[in-house]
Amino acid sequence: MAPIAYYLFLLANAMLFVRPGEIVPALGDIQLYLMFISGAMLFAIPDLHNQMRLKSLIQQPVNLCVLGVTFCILLSRISAGYIAGTDSLFLGMVKVAMYYLVLVAVINTPDRLRYFLMTTAICSTLMIAYSIMDYRSFVHEWMNRADMVEVIYQENQLPPHERKIMRHIPDRNGADIYGNEIFFFRLCGLGIFHDPNDVSLLIVATCVISAYFLTDPRMHGIRYLWLIPLAVGGVALYYTYSRGGLLAAGVGLMAWLSTRYGGKVALAIGLLCAMAVPVALGRAGNIDISSGTGQNRIQHWSDGLMAIRNSRVLFGIGAGNYLEVSSHVAHNSYVHSFVELGIVGGTFFFGCFFLPAYTFFLMKRFNFTIHNPELRRLFPYVAAIMAEWCMGMCTLSRCYVPSTYMVAGLGAAFVNLAGFYQPRPRPLIILNRWTAIIWCTASVMLLAGAYVFVRLFVRW
Repeated sequence: MAPIAYYLFLLANAMLFVRPGEIVPALGDIQLYLMFISGAMLFAIPDLHNQMRLKSLIQQPVNLCVLGVTFCILLSRISAGYIAGTDSLFLGMVKVAMYYLVLVAVINTPDRLRYFLMTTAICSTLMIAYSIMDYRSFVHEWMNRADMVEVIYQENQLPPHERKIMRHIPDRNGADIYGNEIFFFRLCGLGIFHDPNDVSLLIVATCVISAYFLTDPRMHGIRYLWLIPLAVGGVALYYTYSRGGLLAAGVGLMAWLSTRYGGKVALAIGLLCAMAVPVALGRAGNIDISSGTGQNRIQHWSDGLMAIRNSRVLFGIGAGNYLEVSSHVAHNSYVHSFVELGIVGGTFFFGCFFLPAYTFFLMKRFNFTIHNPELRRLFPYVAAIMAEWCMGMCTLSRCYVPSTYMVAGLGAAFVNLAGFYQPRPRPLIILNRWTAIIWCTASVMLLAGAYVFVRLFVRW
């Protein structure tokens, strides 16, 4: 039954990137993703049961963190007195948690991890390529429309979840000599990636995976086909005009270099890239926190952090309630989780990424030997994906979506394969007293650092 569960999971994962209903509207709202992930769960029941045993939760604490986030959604809503709508938010996160658990349950061999990455890169490349074509035709149509500015201002007044004509996000780029605002459009993806910053993180992750297969000697001449996703990703990343995506790419490169060649090489190359970026990339390389969108986001962080300086610090203001204390969501997943779920839920969310990263750090520091050659070659690429996504979440509120837990699951699955699934099983991390102290201390320091950063840089 396990192979069937794995194949159904791959199909479900593909639906995260390529939603047939968005490309072919005649298909309507057919829930193909739900069908495939439900089938995968059904055939993976024994493996899922194993992932949720107490022993497994101790040997793979990321599982515990995901379940903790799910439970804290319910707890935060009840503690804040928001009963209405709790069921839909909680059940939505249950679905996401099940996606994560199926991922770590069925990816139990290096080959399965390899083909999971391959299908993910192919599906995301197809979605990104489609988005580029749609973007170019959209820009060609709307930049020549006399009513473009009027429509943009009208749609800015609509609620966030209202369906809009502008499939790609308009942004301002100053004014012309007559005082008229100059607009440009930022590329959006499909489905859960319908945001320039969201899709930019996926683009970077896809490029990292493509680089991994491009350098695979086992693929011989066919490996050069992976230049196509790299080219598509480069064009798409430019069209997103995403500063967050650029920062994520830089951090991902640093992680790859440090795990492959060491920290000194990573630091030297990183400094050179940092100096070249503002000149080479224009707007995307102009990162300013004293004004514009950078300052706006710091103000949103401040609104949220001030809201939990009271009895709500433990369990937060309630999942889904950030707009009750600010005009926008936090645009920072870590701040968002601490504000909505409190220090308890925020620590669980932080642990989904801190614990795999801490494990990678220990593996590198103590020269842990990865016996499988393919996993050994894959290690820097997984570290890069984890690092770029963690950086990207500093500019996005994505605490409860499948893509976030796909990356957390990738890190957890790699740790399982490098340790627990070896001929001589050896968990690489165990939730003992020392691990809990380091994890909780790092979480408190992150929250305190966010407070200090906001106090220093917010401008009202």
